[in-house]
Amino acid sequence: MSSVNANTTYARGPRALSREDYTREETYRATRPPVEWAVTLIPDAYRSPDFYEVEQERVFGKAWVCVGYTSQVREPGQMFVTVVGGQSLIVTRDKGSRLRAFYNVCRHRGSMLVTQDGKHDIIRCPYHAWGYALDGRCLGTPYFKGLDIPEEARAAFDTSEAKEFRKEDYGLLQVRVDSWGCFVFVSLDPDAGPLAEWLGDLPQRFARFPLEELRLVGRKPYQIRANWKLIAENFMEYYHLPWVHPELCNVSGFNDHYRCQGPGMYSGMVTSPLTRDPSTVDLELPPMPGLDKAERETAYWIMMFPSIALFLLPNHLFTILFRPEGPGLSMESADMLVHPQVLAAPGAEAKIAAIHDFWAMVNDQDIQAVERVQRGIQAKAYPGGRLCFRFEEPVHRFQNMVIDLMTGNPRIPPGDREDKLPLSAVARR
Repeated sequence: MSSVNANTTYARGPRALSREDYTREETYRATRPPVEWAVTLIPDAYRSPDFYEVEQERVFGKAWVCVGYTSQVREPGQMFVTVVGGQSLIVTRDKGSRLRAFYNVCRHRGSMLVTQDGKHDIIRCPYHAWGYALDGRCLGTPYFKGLDIPEEARAAFDTSEAKEFRKEDYGLLQVRVDSWGCFVFVSLDPDAGPLAEWLGDLPQRFARFPLEELRLVGRKPYQIRANWKLIAENFMEYYHLPWVHPELCNVSGFNDHYRCQGPGMYSGMVTSPLTRDPSTVDLELPPMPGLDKAERETAYWIMMFPSIALFLLPNHLFTILFRPEGPGLSMESADMLVHPQVLAAPGAEAKIAAIHDFWAMVNDQDIQAVERVQRGIQAKAYPGGRLCFRFEEPVHRFQNMVIDLMTGNPRIPPGDREDKLPLSAVARR
């Protein structure tokens, strides 16, 4: 005889969704209300291959995506390779010191041009040696003219020129590129609004920080078995700090987090005053030049949608730059940027390395957490969860940015009427 109670209710999974459903406003109706009532983003957003493909097109194909730093392309000819929306791109600086970005594809027969970061006067295809200037112009197409065939071989070939061929028509395919401070952004959308609109009030908010002078001094790469949004959302809330980051609580007090939210495609908060605990990590380096007293005592936590998280402290910038590689896989670079004046302080190099190691330890803790969520969210009966309004309003803001782009209704979300409020106070308004 069965011992199961006839009144037991068993979990049923949410209904299956189609690719078209992912672009419909109705799909996200439970996440749209204010955070006090909102449910999390649909589970498919973190696990569905179909959702991932639509997201690559509608989010990463439309956004201004941070891909690196100006210090990586300070000089003409310096270049790095990146991936946005599944597209391989080259970012470089031309001989006139202008930033450039191109699709990483030869205009001849489609070979990838560059496979690693470096410095070159000409972008040369390794397949048939077509050459391109740093501004994208096609410079050389070997043997297309016919008369450039070696003299000893001309008898074997037709040496006439290619018909109706102009090198000017076969330059590299350009991508929109811009910068703010030390950050380089690209957009695959030729019709996207200006970067300044995307950033909102961030340039004004951090006007005294000499961000454009910061130098990349350390990188730690990671492969993370989690959806990119889980990485971003984890960064935006401090609800998990006491259980996941007890060490971080010593320098970023659990009770000292405040909203820092103006208009723009970002979620932000601050820790103020900045707690110092040399037994955890020694932060005693001189501040960047030009900061006021409040900025010298504050840590800023900014998630710039969709691809980079910033930990901006008075004397350094730690960033997490990430990109999706699949619905359950992301690549991440944990980077350390420092002002030359700070780097010149006595003992600075060792202290900066120790600070980078500290942030890497915090990041390792986060990686364990988000990979555990990725495994758990595979449960087919999981319908989504409830956001904690006291701590997760930035997550709610972020998830609605995703929805705006997925549904083809992009907008720049407004900011708060007041800035420096505890998150719980903002959520109750």
